[in-house]
Amino acid sequence: MARSGDARKVGKPGAAQKAAVTVSVAAASVLALAFLALYNGDLVVRVLAALLVLVVSGRMIARANGVKDSYGAYMLGGRRGIRAIESLSKWRPRAWLAFADWGLAFSFGAASLLMFRNRLSRKAILAGIISIVLILVFVFPYLSLVLDFITIPQITSHLSAASASAGPSVVFYLLVLISVLGGFSAATIFLIFYSGVSILYETLLFVFGLLTQHPNPSLLTSQVPGVAPLIPGLTIPLFAGLATLIILLVVHEFSHGVLAKIARIRIKSIGAILFGIVPLGAFVEPDEKQVKRLGKQAQDRISVAGVSANMLVCLFFFVLSLATIYFVLPGISTDGVLVTQTVKGYPAYGVIPNGTVITGWNNVSIANSYDLARVEAAYVAGAHVVLRTGSGAIGIVPESTGELGILTAPAVQTAGYQVADFFFAVFALSFGLNFFVAIFNLLPLPLFDGWRIYQNSIRNKRALNALAALVIVSILLNILPWFWSAA
Repeated sequence: MARSGDARKVGKPGAAQKAAVTVSVAAASVLALAFLALYNGDLVVRVLAALLVLVVSGRMIARANGVKDSYGAYMLGGRRGIRAIESLSKWRPRAWLAFADWGLAFSFGAASLLMFRNRLSRKAILAGIISIVLILVFVFPYLSLVLDFITIPQITSHLSAASASAGPSVVFYLLVLISVLGGFSAATIFLIFYSGVSILYETLLFVFGLLTQHPNPSLLTSQVPGVAPLIPGLTIPLFAGLATLIILLVVHEFSHGVLAKIARIRIKSIGAILFGIVPLGAFVEPDEKQVKRLGKQAQDRISVAGVSANMLVCLFFFVLSLATIYFVLPGISTDGVLVTQTVKGYPAYGVIPNGTVITGWNNVSIANSYDLARVEAAYVAGAHVVLRTGSGAIGIVPESTGELGILTAPAVQTAGYQVADFFFAVFALSFGLNFFVAIFNLLPLPLFDGWRIYQNSIRNKRALNALAALVIVSILLNILPWFWSAA
């Protein structure tokens, strides 16, 4: 007969049982999300169904592991990974410190001279400002690559049309000026505020228009939301999206941990915050009492480390994305390009039917979308073009830039193309999402990395709270267009 203590021990789920339940529920959740991704139904309905799947799977995984959850969101942590952080902190600690200083400099630009005073060298600030200009001029324009892997019609349809316009705008030059003066933190605040005010202005114009005989509903329907849900399997590719989020969160939190260890802070635990199977965040839990005893420079370095890491990873995947575009994908034939949609107001609209497969442009064969992009770029304005298609020849005069105004997909998705496209999706998403996570973490909001840095630099707490309130109101205004699109 077993003793009561033994019975209690046998009754508790062991590590193997916890792992088995977690893996089984996660696998079922992946299959459900994959089904919803392939199901040809309304996007809003599929998003709601996906959220339900994530809530249920999150609750089941949390209970299996003995942790609390909140509507499917939960934290899983432990001490695994701490040794890796300790090892990284011993590898060139001076380089890590310089790496964090670079992050502070590009985060706050010339304002670093006032915010950090003698805590940041002028060489670091100069390097940060140079980085800001180079990133905005040479990297920022390519962020549109990530749109190819985001399925949110309310946003991508507007931005895809806008990307056809040539030349930087006045807003872009103003963005560069603000970034140089106040870093990417000030630029992000400016973009959120500018977008929020634009949405508010157009909404008020619509409301006042209701008082007249000619209200203009397009003032609402043409608005672009400033925030968007990124759900692997629905709004971003399932497996490439999960891989991207894992990369993003690991490098962000490990960098916080490395700078904390360099400052001789004890790491209590390391883990992830999940919603169902989707990683929402990660955490490295340092001893907060020890952190508060550090000087402001050490605290700021720990706070900005994740931002520095995300920006560096963004630049790394930017290079990989361009290399894939120019040296890998063009060599893969997809037997032409399939026209999935034509854009209103462009030459192809009403001329090229959806479902048309384009295989040639005058005497040039079109094997994939990169062949098409090359002939469009070489187009001479005003020239007549004959497109070879699977259903016969189509004569057309493109825009002066060579644009036809079509959205395309591979006519035939070969195995080689699918593999290359998966890696390109990971590269492009990692490039774009690491950039956006880096700059949004600089916002002066509680729980964001930028909040602690601002707290160390702004003595007037009322001014800081007012700035935080302004940012929150601007974000809420950026959410408003989702209500118009859902109506």
